[in-house]
Amino acid sequence: MIDQIVAVLALGFLLWTFFRFSMGLRWAKVSREDARAAEQARGRRVVAEIPLPNEEIVFFVEDEDGFYWGGRQVRKRDVRGARLLLNGGIMMGVSRDGERLPEPSASEDYEGRERWEVLLFMDAGGTERIACGTLREGVSREIAGRVFEAVRSAVRPGKERA
Repeated sequence: MIDQIVAVLALGFLLWTFFRFSMGLRWAKVSREDARAAEQARGRRVVAEIPLPNEEIVFFVEDEDGFYWGGRQVRKRDVRGARLLLNGGIMMGVSRDGERLPEPSASEDYEGRERWEVLLFMDAGGTERIACGTLREGVSREIAGRVFEAVRSAVRPGKERA
């Protein structure tokens, strides 16, 4: 009899744990959908969802004036060019017509995982780095690709992809 009570209690605990987990996932999804709808209501387009190291997700969004992500913003007209980086190495680059981007810095040590970033070069001479993640299976690569393509479209409007 005691074995049956313990088994029922263990099953109840497992079911409760799975229920809480599934409701947590559902709440996270609904929260992201609400945040996405709020950005779209402001006239912005969600380009990508960028995962942060603390398991939070921020949107990379754009409107006709600029790009916005994680409390940061950049005006499109201030962007001279951009580079898509994998572990600090240049995968692709784009710049305004007649502009030349600075020479890349020395390559960084490989830390054992793919680290995707988009580096923006600004008119004022500074840079903005958009960390697109270190997730496997091409997830971070796809995020970085979307961000880079949005920036490329802003830097060289009307130009076809090379």
